[in-house]
Amino acid sequence: RELTEMMLRGLVNNGVSIIEYGNAKGIGAYEVSGAVAPLTDDEYLELASPLIGKAEIGMFYNAKRFLPDSAKKAADHGLLRVGADAGDYKISERVIRSVKDSGIKSFYSLMKAYLLTPKELAKEAEILENMGVDEITIMDSAGFMQPEQAREYVVAMKEKVHIPVGFHGHNNLGLALANALAASDA
Repeated sequence: RELTEMMLRGLVNNGVSIIEYGNAKGIGAYEVSGAVAPLTDDEYLELASPLIGKAEIGMFYNAKRFLPDSAKKAADHGLLRVGADAGDYKISERVIRSVKDSGIKSFYSLMKAYLLTPKELAKEAEILENMGVDEITIMDSAGFMQPEQAREYVVAMKEKVHIPVGFHGHNNLGLALANALAASDA
């Protein structure tokens, strides 16, 4: 609890404008899959309450673990980043609708982006934008993309959508920074 609170305050005090925190498996993971974390979703949400309005603060919401009340619960505490594996956008529609109906931004992560070609992923992003997603992130979940691949995914995405595009890399091959720079340049 103390560590999470210290990190949230530190990030806000240092001007970080968008912060995601909480159980890495996502809000509702306790109830749906028995996942464990140091704090419950309610405790994580409570920690962020004093900081709402100072930054956009939210939690991850895996579409595979959808619970209708989770979006409503999080709506008073900030934003949610919905996520599903690339190609699984159909399971996300009800989650995105629930998030939007709760009056909060719907950020979206296309996890395991490499499951689809850049063109296929961009088409999926277009569909998700039409569902109401406010921002979309390409996620290199296995951390094996090369910088040119990161660039290709971003270029294809930017040609199809009108919402902000992000890139989330993992450092398995030591290329996360190079990939992030290539994605940013694109």
